[in-house]
Amino acid sequence: MKQAVKILTINYFIVLAFALAIIVCGENDWFNNVGIMHDNKSSDFMMTSLMEIITICLIPVSLRLFKFKNVRNAILSDNTELHSSFIAWAIIRLDMLQIPMIVNAILYYMYMNVAFGYMGIILFLASFFIFPTLERCNFEYEKIKGEQ
Repeated sequence: MKQAVKILTINYFIVLAFALAIIVCGENDWFNNVGIMHDNKSSDFMMTSLMEIITICLIPVSLRLFKFKNVRNAILSDNTELHSSFIAWAIIRLDMLQIPMIVNAILYYMYMNVAFGYMGIILFLASFFIFPTLERCNFEYEKIKGEQ
């Protein structure tokens, strides 16, 4: 399980570093497209609405992903020593929060709309609830095994 935690932690921090790089570049005006879509109100409204729906739906789904029967069955059917299906589902769960966070960071600098920034912050804070520690991974894996 230690190797699984290492893989998940590396994935977690690579995506966070990418989001941080976007923020640093955007705040230092290294992007040519900062605020380029600010005047297009209809696309601003559509993208804000779409990202709000995605954010609101993905947070509870990602936090409870291992409660779904299909996910538990897929993890239980994997008998490898590396727990590859557990790692795959844990990466999916991390990416369900972190990819919209990156998209929100990019859209913030395209539209200069603070709603995207707030949604990115909410997704960042929600990702702490699934931070891949050894204790959490062991607990979740053993809980899935125990519900068999």
